[in-house]
Amino acid sequence: MATENYILIIGAFDRFNYGDLLFPLVIEAQLATYGERFNARYFGVVKSDLSALGGKPTEDIQAFYRACRERRGHTSVIVAGGEAVAVTWSSLLLALNKAFKRTHRFHHHINKVIDLNGFAQRKLQGQTELPFVFTASDFTGVDCVVFNSLGGSEIDPAIFGRFPGLRDKLRRIDYFAVRDKATQQNLAVQGIGTQLYPDSAILMSNFYPISVLAHRVSANVATYVSQHRGEYVFFQIKNNHAKTNEHEIARQLDAVAVQTGLHLCLCPIGKALNHDDHLALKRIAPLLTQPHTLVDEVTIWDIMYLIANARAYAGTSLHGAITAMSYAVPYVGMVVPKLHSYLQTWGVDGINHTMPIGGLQEGISRALQIERTALERSRNTQLEAAEASFAHIRQLVIP
Repeated sequence: MATENYILIIGAFDRFNYGDLLFPLVIEAQLATYGERFNARYFGVVKSDLSALGGKPTEDIQAFYRACRERRGHTSVIVAGGEAVAVTWSSLLLALNKAFKRTHRFHHHINKVIDLNGFAQRKLQGQTELPFVFTASDFTGVDCVVFNSLGGSEIDPAIFGRFPGLRDKLRRIDYFAVRDKATQQNLAVQGIGTQLYPDSAILMSNFYPISVLAHRVSANVATYVSQHRGEYVFFQIKNNHAKTNEHEIARQLDAVAVQTGLHLCLCPIGKALNHDDHLALKRIAPLLTQPHTLVDEVTIWDIMYLIANARAYAGTSLHGAITAMSYAVPYVGMVVPKLHSYLQTWGVDGINHTMPIGGLQEGISRALQIERTALERSRNTQLEAAEASFAHIRQLVIP
């Protein structure tokens, strides 16, 4: 009788952030293309059900630990992406505990007296020093650990001094794929070898072509796209980057609309704590003088469909830009270092870097001049590379 393959997929799927919700969908869909049986389970820190928004329901981290201790079949863990290497228990508790969040401004001082990561670990009943850094040897029932599409372009080298065992743990990951050159270089300095491949979310257009998305989107989004298909700019911005810049952002967007005649579509991609796109967009929308639509209540299918049918994407979201790449839509990345690192690694010449807020109009003007064939070549290069990465993952998790 063939050995059963169990795949435990863990990540930040328990909050509404577009990129995090994409990872388990794409991982499951790509593994299913091999035609071999496997049993996948999804875990976050807390139990959640964001299926109404397109996400996967999650079991909590205690269920994850129990699954990692069970001895049955062949069991693999996939850490599904993002900046998982540098995530601490205290950063997770910030997102889950309002009282802990209120003390955030004092954490630098408190940490000199109390080990806040240790405190948060005990509070959340964590069984590893860092939430998403572990090897197969840490659990009795795990055969291999895969790191998929990890980022660390801004990783602070001090974390390796703070957690002395971190280097050794990362060196013993069975398959460690990173999504940009800066991350690979940062880890190489620490003697940690990795494989460089695009973010696995690039595969979304393989599994969710526009014709499929059209049957999953909400009625208001379907109506908007039918009226404005290919004639709007999709814009998103993280709340922290919009603060004090609302008037300049509105001025830049109005200038884009006047110059191009394109409609403006404002849509949040991340509503989780420390993203709060919706708050920023609600402050910007009333300042606009040109035709615009603010789309607030959205699913991940709505976001995907709106970007796929846009004339251009502009924003601070890495996975917003990756969605544009996947559907060969021109893109403008803004401000965020991890987005800059990804564009430097995989972007089309001319738009392979981020722009400051004051350069938004210039960035969109430049993006609109990029030929679709160049966008398609870039997309196809990334698709092939992402599939090659999964070929390695398949050998480990479905042996």
